[in-house]
Amino acid sequence: MSRPALLTIHESALAHNLQQVRDRVGGSSIWAVCKARGYGLGLDSCLRGFAKAQGMAVLELAEAQTLRDAGWAGPILLLEGAFSNAETRDALEIDCDLVVHQADQLGWLTGHQSLLARQTSRLWMKFNTGMHRLGFSATTPSQRQALMEPVASLRALVAAGRRGWMTHFACADQPDGIQTSMTHWHALMQVISHQAGECLSLANSAAVLLHPDAHADWVRPGIMLYGGSPAPQMSGASSWSLEPAATLSSRLIAVQSVPSGERVGYGGRYQAKTEMRIGVVAMGYADGYMRQAPDGTPVLVDGVRCPLVGQVSMDMITVDLSACPQAKVGSPVTLWGRGLSIDEVAQGCGTNAYELLTGVTSRVARRLEPHLGDED
Repeated sequence: MSRPALLTIHESALAHNLQQVRDRVGGSSIWAVCKARGYGLGLDSCLRGFAKAQGMAVLELAEAQTLRDAGWAGPILLLEGAFSNAETRDALEIDCDLVVHQADQLGWLTGHQSLLARQTSRLWMKFNTGMHRLGFSATTPSQRQALMEPVASLRALVAAGRRGWMTHFACADQPDGIQTSMTHWHALMQVISHQAGECLSLANSAAVLLHPDAHADWVRPGIMLYGGSPAPQMSGASSWSLEPAATLSSRLIAVQSVPSGERVGYGGRYQAKTEMRIGVVAMGYADGYMRQAPDGTPVLVDGVRCPLVGQVSMDMITVDLSACPQAKVGSPVTLWGRGLSIDEVAQGCGTNAYELLTGVTSRVARRLEPHLGDED
């Protein structure tokens, strides 16, 4: 028997969650964000689960090439654009939509006008409306006025139907979190005289759920597609009718009887208050389980909630089996996913679902539950 650490990928949940986006955004087109190799679940699963999306959005050209090689013929958006002049050419060769967030990228494109003319992909100029990360700055009147030149340069490269304007929200997970950014955005659109045919893209997962006024032409959902809540401080994923797209599981590989007063694990962080049974789970930080998980972090043993006790080690964790007297070596354990919210576990560890999903390491075996039918 091989080590039982396992990530099960529920492809039907990917399709279900995409439909939840569709139900909320009306006529807006959907970029299914598949960066980080589909948030750690694999681009092959994304292709099947998100087959009805209008486009796929990734970070790296290698991811885009994988999608093309697998048969995806629809739009592919490179979320940070190209990282060099040579990559600009390579991205255009496979007809990728490119984000343009700084002047060098615009300059590289001017050197590939003949290639641009043969393709159908869009160029998306990104504006900084308050995130202060990527994008041409647009938070003051003088900054917005200075954007007339780069906007004119992009307009000279492609026709209106192949131009797009985008921004990214820093605080869309808050009820009033996009007001300032939207004020900057509307002022910018007036300055550059938004033209018919030019597409707009603003909304991430949180904005899809909380800010319908920001849906625009294209939305860019990420975490909600994978069953995580983009605003866990407000509502869990299930309240948005989202389903977990993956389950991290393992099994008990040992059971120890620990006398009262004895300490458990590295550093003896946990001390037994009474005589107790401790289960040892084949799962540790080398698998992507959070080393900072505190005592009390829930797991499911045979479907019963049991608390983590003691320090997470590289290959194992230890859990209190008091609530599960039937537990024995071989009993199934769920770390997060179906039956145990990834958001709950993440918040207890001081992190978020994004980190848990993308942090599962390559030594954890993967098992696919294929999506076999159409989503109603």
